[in-house]
Amino acid sequence: MKKLLLFIPLLFSILACNFAVSKFPTPTAQVMLPSTSEPSSDFTATITGALSYPSEFLPPMRVVAFSLTDKKAYFVDTAKDQGQFSLQVPAGTYYLVSYPYEGITGNTGTVDSYTLGGGPFAGGYTQMVACGLTANCEDHTLLPIDVTDGQTLTANPGDWYAPEGTFPLMPNP
Repeated sequence: MKKLLLFIPLLFSILACNFAVSKFPTPTAQVMLPSTSEPSSDFTATITGALSYPSEFLPPMRVVAFSLTDKKAYFVDTAKDQGQFSLQVPAGTYYLVSYPYEGITGNTGTVDSYTLGGGPFAGGYTQMVACGLTANCEDHTLLPIDVTDGQTLTANPGDWYAPEGTFPLMPNP
């Protein structure tokens, strides 16, 4: 009986994790690497922004736009110490999250494999960013980003202080 009681907190933890992840769309990852391919006519809007990381350096990152419109994820990978990103997406509504990662770049300019470098650690474009990232800002809710055809919009995924499980997991191709 004692052993059974030890598994009850584990069961609640698993259920809580499943609930936390289920509030986000389950994306089908689609990569848009501007350096290696021309955008299709479906990619009509651009999200740009500055990258940050709670450290003395910027690791390579995957910046992901989770579509609330078509339930897919669009992303771009950045290099170490790259402070800006630009991501082309179809017109729609998105959540924006950046993830540290380690990637291996092949001779074609594409990333051949991915290893999540920060576990569930991620930075999001949230109410905290809009509030100025001060100690008085405590709302880690992702802000929806609406982009229309031909529009370029700036959003900085700089909230690295959200509790684990606040943001969706990083998609892998």
